[in-house]
Amino acid sequence: MEPEQELSKQSKSVDCPLPSSNSPVTKQSNKSPGGSHHKPKRQDKAPYARRKIPPVRPSQAINDIYINRKTDFSVQLARSHKLLDQGCTELNIHGLGAAIHRAVNLALQLRETCSVPMEISASTSTVDLQDELEPLDDDGDYSMESRRSSSIHIRLYQTTPSTVKSDERTASS
Repeated sequence: MEPEQELSKQSKSVDCPLPSSNSPVTKQSNKSPGGSHHKPKRQDKAPYARRKIPPVRPSQAINDIYINRKTDFSVQLARSHKLLDQGCTELNIHGLGAAIHRAVNLALQLRETCSVPMEISASTSTVDLQDELEPLDDDGDYSMESRRSSSIHIRLYQTTPSTVKSDERTASS
């Protein structure tokens, strides 16, 4: 292959037509058709450090597992298996925001690797969270800001073999 052909394959340029001086240019609006549902931006210019306050946990039972992105997935999986081996027949797995994917993955892994039949029941919700805004200089004031985040609550529970067999019989009838 010649060097010119090789160069043309590596750096292909795309011609984009530029608007001509006589073509109308429209300005796009950031507002949604039904009006703006977003909070207004902060008006003060003082720099702030955002400190995310942890959400309130509804319960702290032994079979509740709160998933986050900081803990290694294999550790979370091992802890869940340990609870099931100790005799727990039901686990409640909770995930918030970016940890939702990990919570779903954990529930599916447990269902596949568990020695007894397990069922999954999931529900989603939106959680109100608070952030504390700390000023980085002396001119600003401390303030709180609200935000919302998606969450998932997965109930992983054992099914008895007789329930599975009766379900299979009713499905085949």
